Amino acid sequence: MALVVLVSGCTPAPGTPTTSNATESSSTQAPTLPGRPKDIRLDDLASEQICSLLTEEQGKKLGVNTIRPIGDVGRFKDKGCGFLNSVTKPFYGYQIVPTTQEGADVWLKPGSTVSARILTVAGYPAVENRRPGDDRGCFVDVSVAEGQRLGIQYSYNSQPVTQTPEQLCAKALEMAELATQGLIKLHG
Repeated sequence: MALVVLVSGCTPAPGTPTTSNATESSSTQAPTLPGRPKDIRLDDLASEQICSLLTEEQGKKLGVNTIRPIGDVGRFKDKGCGFLNSVTKPFYGYQIVPTTQEGADVWLKPGSTVSARILTVAGYPAVENRRPGDDRGCFVDVSVAEGQRLGIQYSYNSQPVTQTPEQLCAKALEMAELATQGLIKLHG
């Protein structure tokens, strides 16, 4: 259960966008992410820990029936964990991938080709982003420490694609909230 506290003029509710679209800004200066409540370093996070960020009950709620470590993800060849619904249609999956070489703000820099917006996830700044032409997925990268991010991807893997971009991103955001809460709990 999420508790939402509204403070006039200060902080958005968790998961609430604070900019409409960072890549459409007329300014040449990149938007900046707000501060974090505390840094959570990802350097020594093992695959087993990544896969345990969600409880069994949370996985069932998301419809996940397969959880497995994954490796060599993205250009940094990071390790992570895949959470899949691969038994009944529609097929879909989530990935949680900690990246220690680059922060979530990379998607806000001038010249970025993704559609991005700034969010708050479990009290941490995050960037929701979608790749041009990608009608199957959405990413949420949570800024958990300077130059580090907890990356979440949701992918719809059935034909035809019946979810809107907003629905895809809502799924990614739901997993980002759960995974970030699990990471906070893991690091006390």
